[in-house]
Amino acid sequence: MIEILGISVLPCIPIALRQLLVHNEAKDMVDFLVLLNQIICKFNSSASGILEDVFPTIASRMSVILSQDAFSTGPAGNTEEMRELQELQRTLYTFLHGMVTHDLSAVLLAPTCRQYLETIMQLLLFTSCSHKDILLRKACVQIFVKLIKDWCTTSKADDKLPGFRVFMIEKFATGCCLYSVLEKSFDLRDANTLVVFGEIVMAQKVMYERFGEDFIVNFVAKALPEAHCPPELAEQYYQKLQGNDIKAFRSFYQSLIEKIRQQQNGSLVFR
Repeated sequence: MIEILGISVLPCIPIALRQLLVHNEAKDMVDFLVLLNQIICKFNSSASGILEDVFPTIASRMSVILSQDAFSTGPAGNTEEMRELQELQRTLYTFLHGMVTHDLSAVLLAPTCRQYLETIMQLLLFTSCSHKDILLRKACVQIFVKLIKDWCTTSKADDKLPGFRVFMIEKFATGCCLYSVLEKSFDLRDANTLVVFGEIVMAQKVMYERFGEDFIVNFVAKALPEAHCPPELAEQYYQKLQGNDIKAFRSFYQSLIEKIRQQQNGSLVFR
């Protein structure tokens, strides 16, 4: 109906969605989020009112359903219930990714939705740093980058969400862009991991462009030394970050990570 009737079906969608939200099971929420993603892709910013209406219910349900450990490995992570939770997680990130890439990130700032931001940010941060599914990590990094572009300017006073800049600098930059890639489990010989690495490198460029000196002070002057990065490498990082050659910066950052790993020789526990 959405594909065939197009914009004429839009007024009927809120009523239908409220009926679909009656069910609370993980598999029902997966189907619901798939439908919402279709609506987002079809109507773009025209769907903002619909999303503002249903997002608080989605977020509250998610916080209950995903409070269970959907990251389990081994036998506990191989049950039908756990597989459904993991599928729900993947679908949730696809939904959030769809929102931000279709210019709907403002929905998250609506008065009825803002109270759920802390939970969503923490979930995105954990996944971008630690999830075993490397492609989910990529999606979460991309979501954060888009939110920086949408919510932050070069002037702190003009930021749309107070505290978001500090969260990105102190939590995301340090946790995801540095410590997560220093983990030996972050395999820089794997093709998919290298794609995520490229997104993490791009995230640093965007943070430098928007956050400027605040990012430098935290990442170059504080985080890199705490990870036992040699001062000369930290200075080279700063020089490369300021340049326009993203490939050169990416290549340098990969070599920097590998050198810090070799220097620690597996002796430092980062997390």
